[in-house]
Amino acid sequence: MAESSKRAKKRRIVNRLYENFTNYKQCLIVKLENVTSNQVQQVRYALRQKKIGDMVCGKNTVVKKAIDIRLQPPKEDDPDFEFRKPLYTKVPQIEKILSYCKGKVGFIFSDAPVFDLKPIIESNKIPAPAKVGTISTIDVTIPPGPTGMDPSQISFFHTLNISTKIQKGQIEITKEYKVLEKGKKIGNSEAAILAKLNIKPFAFGMEILYVYDDGAILTPDVFNLDPEALVGKIRNAANQLAAISLACGLPNSLSIGHMLKNGFKNIVAIALESDIKIKQLENLGSAPAGGAPAGGAAPAKQETKAAAPVEEKKEEEADVGLGGGLFGDDEDY
Repeated sequence: MAESSKRAKKRRIVNRLYENFTNYKQCLIVKLENVTSNQVQQVRYALRQKKIGDMVCGKNTVVKKAIDIRLQPPKEDDPDFEFRKPLYTKVPQIEKILSYCKGKVGFIFSDAPVFDLKPIIESNKIPAPAKVGTISTIDVTIPPGPTGMDPSQISFFHTLNISTKIQKGQIEITKEYKVLEKGKKIGNSEAAILAKLNIKPFAFGMEILYVYDDGAILTPDVFNLDPEALVGKIRNAANQLAAISLACGLPNSLSIGHMLKNGFKNIVAIALESDIKIKQLENLGSAPAGGAPAGGAAPAKQETKAAAPVEEKKEEEADVGLGGGLFGDDEDY
């Protein structure tokens, strides 16, 4: 009976994975090391509540078996043939996931951007004490100050060569001391002193390790990028490729626009120097309907200077005519 129940559970996991690989193009592989079942349930509930994905946890052997089954079309002698037949589609390079089924991992299927999923998955963390024999993931430093411990327990501090003194009936640390170093194993003394001081240096929760995205495996240095930063990197790479293509004279989708533009500039320069008329330059010197010349402000200044002497001449003629007609004897006046 127990064996039948286990087999039924494995079939449910396999069919669930089978269906999710059809419904979603993206699968997040998350780390479940030191993650409690309550944390898993909270993340699963958040994904279902927002209707953005589904989380599947199972043994790596079961997951690998599900992927192997998913790679092949369903067979008629398969007991789940009727369920799998309408779901079968070719999933590009799904076998890449097999090499990442190591350790305690879970699988989150969602087509939402990883940048939006990351806070939901990784924000749920709980503090945890230091465990003997594990590798420290961070540097941990004990600050100076009173410890609340009575002098009889000072031997713990002496073992680690921590500078202390007795102050007001309790042990007081006089200098900052690094008790754990990142990448090194935690010993008995280090774990004991942190437990005595009630220091829980670590915070454990889910962590996105890899992302399968429609046949490609994305690593943290890619999916952790901010969308704007990612667009900036793509734009910068496109500019560099365009510059290299132009320098080498290689036409492609990035450089052809610049080549056409530079070529037209050369044609215009030759046409202007050789007084050759081309269609694109016909309206270059014509004035628009408003009266301002197309060439800019310089011709307008020349017109103003040319018109000035004519106006002065008209004023002189008007003065002569006015004096002779009204007074008659201009010299006496």
